[in-house]
Amino acid sequence: MTRQFAVTLFSSATLLLGAANVAAAGRVQAGQWETRLTMGSGKPMLTKYCITTGEAESMNGDEATLRKYLEQSTATNTKGRCTVKSVKVDDNRTIVTVVCGKSEVVTTTTYHGDHYESSSSSGATVVGKRLGDCP
Repeated sequence: MTRQFAVTLFSSATLLLGAANVAAAGRVQAGQWETRLTMGSGKPMLTKYCITTGEAESMNGDEATLRKYLEQSTATNTKGRCTVKSVKVDDNRTIVTVVCGKSEVVTTTTYHGDHYESSSSSGATVVGKRLGDCP
């Protein structure tokens, strides 16, 4: 798997999950988020994005609701090149498997209120934090 393809695959899986707020039933809180993606010893890539209230509601749903959201988002964000193979939700942790061609990446994300950490089977890591409201 090339570095660029791995970055694209892992970034897609991670950005789809957004960031977290484990209070009540919410893993994800609407607002502006920043992520730091690290692949091996490479330079970290910073990304900022906004999660809308509607997106947060989908991501905070039960396992079936989250899976539907991830399937639609993955298809859109990867132009149909990748699919969601499995989604597991366990309290403040999600495990998502995404397949692109013959490559499969399993991403585990643990949520801690206003930040989260993800690691993948490809060796990539992501740390995300909520910055505040969307601009």
